[in-house]
Amino acid sequence: MQTIPQDLEGNLALALKMAKKSIKNGAKLIVLPELFDSGYCVENESEKYASDFTNPQDSKTLQSLLKFCQQHKVYIVGCVIEKDSTNNTFYDTAFIIGENGLIGKYRKIYLWGDEPKRFGRGSDYPIFTLDFNDFQVKIGLQICYEIGFSEGARILSLKGAEILIYPSAFGKARLYAWNLASRARALENGAFVLAVNQSKSQRSQWNHQKLKFAANSQIINPKGEVLAKARKKNEALTYTIHLQDCKEQRDSLPYLKDLNISLQTKALQSLEKSFNPN
Repeated sequence: MQTIPQDLEGNLALALKMAKKSIKNGAKLIVLPELFDSGYCVENESEKYASDFTNPQDSKTLQSLLKFCQQHKVYIVGCVIEKDSTNNTFYDTAFIIGENGLIGKYRKIYLWGDEPKRFGRGSDYPIFTLDFNDFQVKIGLQICYEIGFSEGARILSLKGAEILIYPSAFGKARLYAWNLASRARALENGAFVLAVNQSKSQRSQWNHQKLKFAANSQIINPKGEVLAKARKKNEALTYTIHLQDCKEQRDSLPYLKDLNISLQTKALQSLEKSFNPN
């Protein structure tokens, strides 16, 4: 999806237009990229485009998506600027919304580049269960840069996530990382990965440099195989996945079962005392 900075109305309209295309092809779970409503490069305007999840009725984005979900009986994963009015902090926040309202949200923990100047950091790895009447599925959310942090995906998978979703505004200069890391997260966890990215470019309000996005949204199975990939601007990918593939792959290659969590925890705690990234 190509979003236009500061064009909330236009971006929302485009997102729902693409979602309708997917619904015509049978989609029940729809994923939109990082900061899809405001655009990514609105560094000076967080307040203007932020949604307060404690008062969702005041957010045009959340209300529009809720109405859409109620009309079409679907779930939508999105990612917006969140304002926490209790501490006056902004977050880069992914969320799931359905016909009955907000299912839950995830605040980005690992912030890229200048993002720490814009956003606070999240501190939790929640799991969300979606009910599709005749079956349920457990979802884990991460955002963009976090596709390169295997630890988050591992924690979510150990909690039961069968689908890992990454709303993103990932840079074109690191397309190689996007393609490799998304497949690795799927393979090592025996999970489906839905990696949904922005396309084209935007210009930073801070340094006026042009940021080119990697595009290449893709759906990846638990073996790390790419099932579908977007090839053009504003292309709506639709694919039917089979959840039993998760169990079959985890039985075939039991990384989660054989992981020594106690040993890994001790090693990480030891590293924490002495780790110096420089």
